[in-house]
Amino acid sequence: MKNIHHAIIGAGLAGLACANRLQTAGQKVEIFEKARGPGGRLSSRRRLNTTIDLGCQQLNASTPEFNQQLKLWQKQGWVASHNQQSFYGIPRMSGLTRHLSQSLKLHLATRITCLHKQGKDWWLEDELGKLYGPYQQITLATPAAQALPLIAKHSTQLSQQIAKAKHLPCWVAYFILPKNIAVAESPQSNSSQPLSRWTLLNNKPEQQAQLSRWVVQASPEWSQAHQDLSAKLAAQKLFAHWCNDAALSLVEPPLLLEAHRWLYAFTSQPLGIAYLQDLAQGLNVCGDYCLGSLAEDAWLSGDKLGKQLIKTSN
Repeated sequence: MKNIHHAIIGAGLAGLACANRLQTAGQKVEIFEKARGPGGRLSSRRRLNTTIDLGCQQLNASTPEFNQQLKLWQKQGWVASHNQQSFYGIPRMSGLTRHLSQSLKLHLATRITCLHKQGKDWWLEDELGKLYGPYQQITLATPAAQALPLIAKHSTQLSQQIAKAKHLPCWVAYFILPKNIAVAESPQSNSSQPLSRWTLLNNKPEQQAQLSRWVVQASPEWSQAHQDLSAKLAAQKLFAHWCNDAALSLVEPPLLLEAHRWLYAFTSQPLGIAYLQDLAQGLNVCGDYCLGSLAEDAWLSGDKLGKQLIKTSN
């Protein structure tokens, strides 16, 4: 096997799946992530001495590969399940990505703004002008809109393919109530109504004894129509919708009410292929938008790309 140094931009589930596959095969890997921690849409936020799962609320499998992976993570104690159908990161969703990244070399809070090619080697430049390298393979495991500026001048082939992916935003409001209340059953799929679903985090494994914490997800249509709202106003509007649509009794003022906008939450037009490569340039692309919108799609994309990179390095 050739001694290849890989750089992966993006420490979400796709990037971590690819990196772990490569490192297990003996490849040298470094990951660059603009956020302060890994996780992508499995990230959590700490508030009032507790945590809030901001994005993906559960993991489900529709393929044998991901189902097998979920069962492995369960044996390792990284996820738990009430019914062997829906799985949850322990002790929060971001706990899974913390486990997946624990043996990897991470550059956190590092925003890569430019790629430079010198001969057969790649160098990465961050927003402060610091250079990292050399690398022989670059993998972009970011949303399509964030990958495009980095590869535009290096690969017309990849740029044209990635540009076909279309994303939709998603607002989520999260709040903490002073006491539990009865609520209507949450919708199980995206709808044209303002609210797509709501989740009581206390119902998740190992989160039962904490404060009454809720996450309310807006529909793609509502999120797109209100994309430019301030986070404060979005939180207030979504909380009002939840009180009207979900709460079955009077709701006391929340102890905390905030919102977060996922700009590239849903894929309205996936690429229909697990990953993309420009073999001549040593550029690769993976992410949920290659196959769909789900966490499963992200993991499958990154894992399949990792396997292919190992195969071509032999």
